[in-house]
Amino acid sequence: MPLLLVFLALAAAVIVRYVIVVRGIQVVGNRSIPKETVIELSGIHLGDSYLLISTSELRSRLEANRYIEYLGRDYNYKGTLTLRIHERTGMGTVNVLGLYYVLDDTGMILECTGVERAEGISGPAINGLRVNEGFRMTIGESIPVRDNYQLEQMRSALHALYEANMLARVTELNLENPDNLYLMTREGARIILGDDSNMLVKLLIAREVLSIRKEQGGLYGSRIDVSSGSDAHFIPDVLPTMTPTPTATPTAETEATPKK
Repeated sequence: MPLLLVFLALAAAVIVRYVIVVRGIQVVGNRSIPKETVIELSGIHLGDSYLLISTSELRSRLEANRYIEYLGRDYNYKGTLTLRIHERTGMGTVNVLGLYYVLDDTGMILECTGVERAEGISGPAINGLRVNEGFRMTIGESIPVRDNYQLEQMRSALHALYEANMLARVTELNLENPDNLYLMTREGARIILGDDSNMLVKLLIAREVLSIRKEQGGLYGSRIDVSSGSDAHFIPDVLPTMTPTPTATPTAETEATPKK
């Protein structure tokens, strides 16, 4: 019996070391970060035993790069290891005490660009976010806010802007009033969102209105109210002049009484 246990242990060791091994590595979810960089950060090499890879260590190594969020891994019968990641990208900026910070869609601080707003960030300036100035702004950590609900609204709006392909079209996301969120577009139009419900639907409606009205001109100063989540109300900057409505129905003049 002891010899059988020894044999089984040796067989298991052989399987772990020589059979269930990494024969190929691929990366899913990267956009601008090269595949080779992700693999190097992972610390995994061809020939490593798949069963000996520690998930916690793998996550720690990959997320040492603040632009990488580790999502998971897969392994197939051919020995190919797939690393699934989410590449964080700057989707907006916030100004705190005169300094500009770049945020991703979750609210993580990716960069501090100093007194100048970052170049190349396609997302909006985020205004009205109540930041807890008593806490340190730390790159690689979530922005410290007084109200987590505001952070959830910001996440919802940025994610919807990305899904609607409108990040580059919006210059401001205003979170001052949680029941009356609004956006400003590069054309100078204000998109009134109301609360954060049905955010993607609202933005898709607003996008169609912007496309139609842009061809007609006159977007600057206009308002597009999509707060209902089902339709849009377009209000131009200058309302058309209305023809005055008569206050009484005119009557024919009375003819003079003929003289006898």
